[in-house]
Amino acid sequence: MSRKVAAIALFVVCAACSVPGTASRSPAPVNMDTTTQFACPAGAPARSGLQNFGAYIGTWDANHVRDGQVTTDYVIGSIPGRVAVRCTDTGYVIMEMIAPQFQSPAGQALRVALTDLPDDAEKVYDHTHAGCRVLQYRSAKLARQLGAADRDGRVDIMFRSETATYNPGAVRSIDLDVFDVLGADTRAC
Repeated sequence: MSRKVAAIALFVVCAACSVPGTASRSPAPVNMDTTTQFACPAGAPARSGLQNFGAYIGTWDANHVRDGQVTTDYVIGSIPGRVAVRCTDTGYVIMEMIAPQFQSPAGQALRVALTDLPDDAEKVYDHTHAGCRVLQYRSAKLARQLGAADRDGRVDIMFRSETATYNPGAVRSIDLDVFDVLGADTRAC
């Protein structure tokens, strides 16, 4: 299994997990077609609206450069590395898996993540765990763009290091998604 496929599988498994005793705070349902789960349609036209996280995939494509080595991914732009995206069944980007080529300090990783959020995004929380750091932001623009897929306009940002212990000086994975409800930090790292 390729490293990318393994990372996606692990992410999906971790996204489905919850901390014991938090069943009532399970993630809000996202309108996903199970036969094309997370696949983004190819060749879609650009639309008005957001251009980064939460964008329609045609608009995303129009504003991002494809990675020459992994043609399904995009280049980050601000630092060396690549981005893989996943969409709702209606073609809106609801997950970004950002893989810096080199380890990044947490401050740089946060700047990379925040550049993809709408300009009205406000921090809800910032929690550091043994294995990761999870931040949540909310945005009215994101809520308007995604509608039923993210009614409260929240987006989680998760930083992980190469080892099982989170190291703020060595972030290797920056993931953005809409799977937790507003204010909830339900996933294990």
